[in-house]
Amino acid sequence: MRLEGKVAIITGGGSGIGRASAIRFAQEGAKVAIAGRRLECLEETAEMVRANGGECLCCVTDVRDEAQIIQLVEQTLKTYGKIDILFNNAGVGYSAPYVMDSTVKTPSEDWDEILSINLRSVFYACKAVLKHMIDRKSGVILNCSSINGVIGCGADAYTASKGGINALSRALAVDNAKYNIRVNVVSPAATDTPMIQSAYQEIDGFYEYWSGVAPLNRMATPEDVANAALFLVSDEAGFITGQNLMVDGGLSIS
Repeated sequence: MRLEGKVAIITGGGSGIGRASAIRFAQEGAKVAIAGRRLECLEETAEMVRANGGECLCCVTDVRDEAQIIQLVEQTLKTYGKIDILFNNAGVGYSAPYVMDSTVKTPSEDWDEILSINLRSVFYACKAVLKHMIDRKSGVILNCSSINGVIGCGADAYTASKGGINALSRALAVDNAKYNIRVNVVSPAATDTPMIQSAYQEIDGFYEYWSGVAPLNRMATPEDVANAALFLVSDEAGFITGQNLMVDGGLSIS
């Protein structure tokens, strides 16, 4: 199995891409620690992981709080003894109406909220996990960005947060390569998750647009992204670092 004996932390593990990744990583032999704000959602994911023969630790975590991120890392180390993989997947997206606003229409507090959830949390988690990975001289970090961070398509604060993830990931890849630590990015287009589904009711034509805009003529599934994530955190990608894998059905090249 591709992740046999590995331990992975996945933020945003209660639904969507995080849930699909937890299941997929477990199917390939990893023990997973999943983080999120709602315990009931984490427990649902954990049941699915265990049904697939895996081990799962649920950690209620608000990723905006550095102390809670540190606690997540410490709890994982206490339970499993090491951390091989960090998948920073948690984020706010189109389900929050203010995410779609232009700069002129974005209140400063909304800008701060989006950057806190999407970007600062990644910094917190990388900082906490890297201390352990550097000591072991081994590890993989994968950060979930978005097509917005590459091509730019409105939603200014959201796009800025995802572009920040891309830049931070490149810097981390360079800084930590000497410790045998790889850092990459996975960038989905709109993915058919509960977060996106809630936007259907808020934005007219949202589903129809994103279902047909990519050359492959459909929206991504959580499993599409989870499979890409699995590749990037596995040894199959052992000579890949500082890269951004677009999971967008060809949208970014069309």
